[in-house]
Amino acid sequence: MDKTLADQVQWLVDRAQISDLLFSFAQSLDTRDYRAYQHNYTEDGILELPDPSGGTITLTRDQLLEAVPRSLGRYNATHHLSANHQITVAGDSATSRSYLQAVHVSATPFDHWDAGGWYDCQYRRTASGWKFTRVSLTAVWLTGEPKGIRPE
Repeated sequence: MDKTLADQVQWLVDRAQISDLLFSFAQSLDTRDYRAYQHNYTEDGILELPDPSGGTITLTRDQLLEAVPRSLGRYNATHHLSANHQITVAGDSATSRSYLQAVHVSATPFDHWDAGGWYDCQYRRTASGWKFTRVSLTAVWLTGEPKGIRPE
C-alpha cells in the first residue's frame, strides 16, 4: 500500500519522538531527575533489569520513584549512552531496540563498573506523547564490580 506524504511525515515524527524518549530515559537517570524518569512510563509500565548476581529485577512504574534512586544513588555519578535506535511504529504502539553503554562511578572517576547491551522497548501513544509500556535490558558485557544494583 502506498503511503501518503502525511503518513510518511507522521512516521518520521513518531520515530523522532520515540528517539527523544530514549534520550530522556538516559538523561533523567544521569541528572537524577527520577520524577522525569518515572514520567517516561505509562501507568502500567514495567522495567526489567538483569541482576548481575542472577535473575531479573522487575519494577512497576509505581516502584520506580523509590527503587531507582536507591539503586543508582549508591554512585557518585552515572553516564548512560543510548544509540542505534531501531524503531518500528504500528499505529498507536511501537517497539524498539536501542544499544547502550552505562558507566556507574563510585568514589572517584577511576572507580566504576560498566555495562553494555541493549534495551528492547514497547511503547504506547498517550495524550501526553509516547510512553514506555515495557523496557527490558539485555546486558552483553560487564566490567568492574557492581555494588549491588538491587533496589533494596
